[in-house]
Amino acid sequence: MSKAVVCEGREREWWNDREVTHVTVADGVTEIKVDAFCGCKGLTNLSFLEGSAITTIGMSAFQLSGIVTLQGIQGVRWIEDGAFAHCVDLRTIEGLACEEIGAQCFMLCTLLKSMKGWPASVKVIPWGCFASCTGMTTVDCDLSDVTSIGSIPERGHAFVGCTSLLPPSLSHMHADPAAVLAYLKEMASNEREAARNAALAAEQDAERAVLDAEQAVQAAQAAEASLLAELDAEDAAKKGGKKKKKKKKKKVSGKKGKGEEPDDWRTDFQRYVQSDMMRGVDERKRQRNLEEAARIMAAHEQKIAARSLPPSLDPAPPAAPDALAETVEDIEAQIAALGLPPDYSPAPPPAAAPDAFLESLLAASPPALAPPPAGGQSLLEQADELYRGFYGGEKPEGTKIKTMVEQLEEELLGGAGEGTMLERVKTLREVIGL
Repeated sequence: MSKAVVCEGREREWWNDREVTHVTVADGVTEIKVDAFCGCKGLTNLSFLEGSAITTIGMSAFQLSGIVTLQGIQGVRWIEDGAFAHCVDLRTIEGLACEEIGAQCFMLCTLLKSMKGWPASVKVIPWGCFASCTGMTTVDCDLSDVTSIGSIPERGHAFVGCTSLLPPSLSHMHADPAAVLAYLKEMASNEREAARNAALAAEQDAERAVLDAEQAVQAAQAAEASLLAELDAEDAAKKGGKKKKKKKKKKVSGKKGKGEEPDDWRTDFQRYVQSDMMRGVDERKRQRNLEEAARIMAAHEQKIAARSLPPSLDPAPPAAPDALAETVEDIEAQIAALGLPPDYSPAPPPAAAPDAFLESLLAASPPALAPPPAGGQSLLEQADELYRGFYGGEKPEGTKIKTMVEQLEEELLGGAGEGTMLERVKTLREVIGL
């Protein structure tokens, strides 16, 4: 189900409305407020911002939404913290012209492949900007103007958890941000060099293809000129031969019985053409003969089908032997030989003994459910509250508690905790002050 809405610049305006698919920006609105479209899974693009007066995208404005690509937002100048965090469908970033991008802006965008589209005007990549973007494999942009990468103790740098982009020594939270930036700049330089080499190779291949085509055209033109010269020579020879034959015929025509008829002279090429034409004529004749034979046979079969045999000549199917009747008679005779009474009926088979183990299972009462832990909240409720307290939004569907706890322990405690899952959740809640 789809829904078209109007953005009027209010906070949490269409928060967690999964049916929103089309948005129109009201006149005079210049900012998309905090959590305005957070959780709007049906919203897949920001084309509605193109041509609008929007210059600012607020904190968590499109967090957990269904955005697939960032296009048409050239007029946006400021993107605040977590604006596109947890957009697990986001694949490409194009056309950004921002002056400032906030922290954790693209955190946990796991399908994002590269930094392509990073604006050259943003000199500092803030902390957590691409944290846990596990699908990122390339830089694909110029980082020569970037001066630093943001980092916060116990939280890590801008690319913490990007395990497909960085080696393990640089992807963990305690890595040196300067070393991470140096590694990414070198990677970007190598990618640009590889792209230039590929473009140069493609250009050389194109030039070779053009040269080969020109040589092929020249060869074809030379072959055509040679063939025309040969045909002209054959025509000249043919005309000269005809003149000689005419003169020879005049000299000997006066002698009776000594006259010579002109030969049916042809070149090899003319004989080939003639034989090819005759083959075509013979093939057409053969095809016409086959079609005529098929027509005659079809007409003959129709005549045979139209005839009906007299009843006396219509063969009747042979009678099948009465094997069943013989079999039934034999069975009845055998039953009569037994001397059973007329009202005889076989006794039903004995009932199976009851399964004592199955009856005990059916009679047993179901086990009682374990009572909720002290405090009145279950583990699931405490985990949801922990997620909201740290990330500022609802936990995405399908997120496992164990995975979330391990990730938070890695970010907040620097390693896995101890104890039961309930105790580990309680420890994390105390760390963030819940």
